[in-house]
Amino acid sequence: MRIGLAFRAFFKAMFDAQAAERMALALDGQSPAPAITQSATEPTAEKPAAPAPAKPTGQNPAITLLATLQRDARLIDLIHENLDQYQDAQVGAAARPCLKQCRQSLDRMLKITRLVDAAENDSIEVPGDASPARYRWIGEGASSQATNAKLVHAGWQATTTDLPKWSGAAADENVIAPAQITL
Repeated sequence: MRIGLAFRAFFKAMFDAQAAERMALALDGQSPAPAITQSATEPTAEKPAAPAPAKPTGQNPAITLLATLQRDARLIDLIHENLDQYQDAQVGAAARPCLKQCRQSLDRMLKITRLVDAAENDSIEVPGDASPARYRWIGEGASSQATNAKLVHAGWQATTTDLPKWSGAAADENVIAPAQITL
């Protein structure tokens, strides 16, 4: 009797995914969900299993950007340095090459351009349907209904995005910069 049951279970598991899943649960000591019975006249239509939601792989673009700025310009080292112990001239001397390299890196990866092509304090026309992401009214009496305004800051936009591709292990996806060691 057990041999016959074993053969039936084997072939049922081979050709019926739901039955195989219930058998696996039963063999692992878990209670299987009740089986859905079908009449013998109904055709068995196998439903494709819903794909599991894929965990995004790779490094977050913000981490990639920070890692690039750290690698190229040591930006995070400068930001986390205790600047109170240095004179202003020393801070400026350290910041100048860092800021120049940050600009080069950002220009290479994001192609940063001015959002509005006008000089500060110029009068510009603001479209009636202007996006608040593109135009921010500031100051007292600022009205989002006005169409003429004085430009305080031209804003910035990225015209392209070309971040480096990351190909590390999942455990390392939040590493901005590796620890540097020596013998």
